[in-house]
Amino acid sequence: MKHILRAIPFGFMLIYLLSGSAAGLDWRDLDLSDENSALRKGMETGKIMDAGEWGAKTFPLLAKEIWQNNIHQGKKQPYPLSPYQKKWLTPWLEKWGIDPLVIQIVYEADLLNNHKILDRWPIAIMDELAGQTFGNTIYLRQPHKDKDGNLLVLLSHEAYHIKQYQELGSIAEFGRKYTQGYVGSFFSYENNPMEIEAYNAQDQFKQWLCSQEGWSCE
Repeated sequence: MKHILRAIPFGFMLIYLLSGSAAGLDWRDLDLSDENSALRKGMETGKIMDAGEWGAKTFPLLAKEIWQNNIHQGKKQPYPLSPYQKKWLTPWLEKWGIDPLVIQIVYEADLLNNHKILDRWPIAIMDELAGQTFGNTIYLRQPHKDKDGNLLVLLSHEAYHIKQYQELGSIAEFGRKYTQGYVGSFFSYENNPMEIEAYNAQDQFKQWLCSQEGWSCE
């Protein structure tokens, strides 16, 4: 059987941070006794923190929320990589230092779009995104399709974010570096160094996959 790999557009996370006179105010100005209230109050009063500190504080909250929305109390079942996915991804996962067994995937996930923690807080996430990764868990909008080349390519991108997370040691540190990269690239998703790395890895994986016997790339 010949595998067909078609180019499809992916949507990913886009973050907008406030700028202007509020910049430079510290997160410690906020009352963190209630996380949700603190986030809303931060937006309403215009108080924001250094971009890295904002990411370090916010990404663990987002990780908790997406877990609660999908996995908590058995709402959705996280799956390991399928044998087919392992066959093609494992050489690259091993190259990146990732144990394939630690990866969990939630299909048809409720992603973080119009979301209570995000309400009136300076973060926006595009509705058409394909997936989000927090820690070792990949949340995908699409259902599982076995022997799907486009899914393999998407998983390679998200798996590289797992590599970044594991190297940094925590979701907080991932959030810190991701947000610093976003702001440091003048609010450009494409020029965020962490996304550049992930897209380079994705492109290398796709190029390799297209060179394998039985694959036809369009």
